Amino acid sequence: MSTRATDADSLDTRPGTASVAVAVAAGLVTVLVSATTLLAGAVGLCGLVVVSFGVRRGSRLLHRIGSAGLFGALLLAGVAGTDPVPMLVAAGAAVVAWDAGEHGIGLGRQLGHAAVSTRAQLAHVGVTVAVGSVVAVVGYVVYDAASTGQPTTAIALLLGAALLFTYALDR
Repeated sequence: MSTRATDADSLDTRPGTASVAVAVAAGLVTVLVSATTLLAGAVGLCGLVVVSFGVRRGSRLLHRIGSAGLFGALLLAGVAGTDPVPMLVAAGAAVVAWDAGEHGIGLGRQLGHAAVSTRAQLAHVGVTVAVGSVVAVVGYVVYDAASTGQPTTAIALLLGAALLFTYALDR
């Protein structure tokens, strides 16, 4: 029995550079937009640092903890009364940071760091941004309808449609 290392044993499973760059850039957008209070800024910055380390090292656990920090900053900014449009932008950026990191980590584990996967990574991010934009527009319409006195049933149906749309995209 040979103890010589094979190519499979030496595969570098870190994510590609494009996924790392997109995850960190989107996380930075989340931090900049949601840093309306000192606490939200601090939580967001900690989340961004952990996302950066997690994605760069290919650690799903660190990436998810950092993403939770980004979403925590978003929630703190919302509680502080930040306007809805910046909050929707920050929420979309947080989702892009999470999704780009998860996708990049998965590609890194399957194909390796050296694989030419930039096109696939950017296509995935493009779809995520498109879906996030649609959900943000629907979210703003729901917010606007609620503030103009529309019936609660219509708002509930719009929110339910957005949730079903998001669920369908995940499948």
